[in-house]
Amino acid sequence: MKVLRKRIGQDHSEKYLMELEDGNTIETLYMFDEKRQLTFHNTVCVSSQVGCGMGCRFCATGKQGFTRNLSMKEIVGQVDVCNSTRENARTVPIDAVVFAGMGEPLLNYEQVKAAILVMRSRLGISHFELATVGIVPKIYELIKDFQGTDISIRLNISLHASSDDQRRLIIPMTERYSMYKIIQAATDYAIAFGVKVRIRYMLFRDFNGKAEDIRRLTDLLEGKPMKLIISQYNENNIQGLIPSGRLEVLEFYNTISTAIDSEIFHNFGSDIQGGCGQLKQTMVV
Repeated sequence: MKVLRKRIGQDHSEKYLMELEDGNTIETLYMFDEKRQLTFHNTVCVSSQVGCGMGCRFCATGKQGFTRNLSMKEIVGQVDVCNSTRENARTVPIDAVVFAGMGEPLLNYEQVKAAILVMRSRLGISHFELATVGIVPKIYELIKDFQGTDISIRLNISLHASSDDQRRLIIPMTERYSMYKIIQAATDYAIAFGVKVRIRYMLFRDFNGKAEDIRRLTDLLEGKPMKLIISQYNENNIQGLIPSGRLEVLEFYNTISTAIDSEIFHNFGSDIQGGCGQLKQTMVV
């Protein structure tokens, strides 16, 4: 695994473009929470696939389509590269690994699971986070495989809409797994591990931030072991998708947080195109 390019953001995030043995490339993001405001302060966001087959309209990876799954060694290798080349490698250990880079991790479940087990045994990392569009059967596999272990996996559901009809416009997999089924699986996951599942909700201007969206989300999530994580859409120059402004995000949060446990997401690496939905396969000439 070879580093082709490294970019450092204003918030000290480090984005790596890595070349695999077959010539394909992936991107990985190291995030350093210098102010120690978040749960984890030194995290690596890894890719699990080359490209992605989910076709989410807002995602740079999804626009490129699916090439192949990464192996366990290629997933762990991203953490090894960050550990050997990041600016503070000798002073600050990695305390969590996030599966929210390129690809849908639950569609490469066996290699992702193997990578988690290796990182726990070899690197001593016990805290993980996994973002998924909601592959319902695999959520139940996570419960079966990790309940009762000393490994913590914080589940993130990429919802980004308040109804199935709305979500189908940006996340095609909604045709297979409805929001009701996804939230039911997420509830079962939360109960099994005694945690709250994080529901990710990017705001797009004039699309999913209206009063009716707040009402539908409240009906869907109120009283459930969930935490709504609200953020701006990261600009990917996709026609028809415009990020909501910061004031719109704050107003949405102030309204919905009266009914649902909510938080405004701190987005790392957006100035170097390392934010959620911005990682992609890139060729360097």
